[in-house]
Amino acid sequence: MTLLSPRILQRSTKHSLVLRKSVRGMHKGERRSSKQGTSLEFSDFRTYTLGDDPRLIDWNAFARTQKHYIKRYLDEQELFVSLFLDGSKSMMVPQGKWEMARSITACLGYMSLANDDRISVYQVGTGDAPFTYKKGRAYAGRLLNYLADLNGEGSSTSFATGLQTIQQKRNGLSIIISDFLEPIEELKEALKRMQASRQEIRIIQVLSPDELNPAYHGDLKLIDSESRQQSEVSISKRVLLDYSERLKAHTAGLEEFCQGRGIGFLQCSSAQDLEELIFSKMAAKGWVM
Repeated sequence: MTLLSPRILQRSTKHSLVLRKSVRGMHKGERRSSKQGTSLEFSDFRTYTLGDDPRLIDWNAFARTQKHYIKRYLDEQELFVSLFLDGSKSMMVPQGKWEMARSITACLGYMSLANDDRISVYQVGTGDAPFTYKKGRAYAGRLLNYLADLNGEGSSTSFATGLQTIQQKRNGLSIIISDFLEPIEELKEALKRMQASRQEIRIIQVLSPDELNPAYHGDLKLIDSESRQQSEVSISKRVLLDYSERLKAHTAGLEEFCQGRGIGFLQCSSAQDLEELIFSKMAAKGWVM
């Protein structure tokens, strides 16, 4: 399948992910660091002090002021972007939710590679090998092929449990794409552990139109996609109202937790236009520029 249209691919190269904090990475890149370094972009002057390298003295400034100054330059370093894609069974029903989650992952990953960021992609809760520590546009095709080849069969392991098994070795930006339809306390614990690894976290909750506004009615047999437990229910307006209230409470609890911890939160429908989601909604939140 085609995860991204040619138009979205083209637009992605003109945008980049935004961090709240300056980057402090290990290798050269295109991100502005909070440290001073040796790039070609001038920052400011500072007075020469004993122990500084004399070769860094700006002699033109000395000729004007008879004082020794050193030029300081911005150190441009790479950003580590980790994308966590929920591979649990609940993401596979209906199929459009899984496809939307993969397309979001593909777009943000492609955007990062186009901006010389170093990315890793994990399908959480499955045995599939991750796509790790890749940098540069040369890997864009491999990324899209990797995501297109993910089987989408779903995992019986809970997403929160799988998320906690992944060790973050570098500080950076972590973006989590899931329906987050799991016990909220388990999700909170997973997010806390990730923050302890010095990650700036953003979560994108992807729900289907039927999950956001179910239109079922009559007597139905419902099967839990995770546990396979069956329940026979009679769908009435009261049942739909109870469901809506429980979903809102679950989402509100997750969003409140994220706000308290400085974690970005965004909910979307799997039927939403991908271009609008990335370049309008995420841009409005300051995630993309």
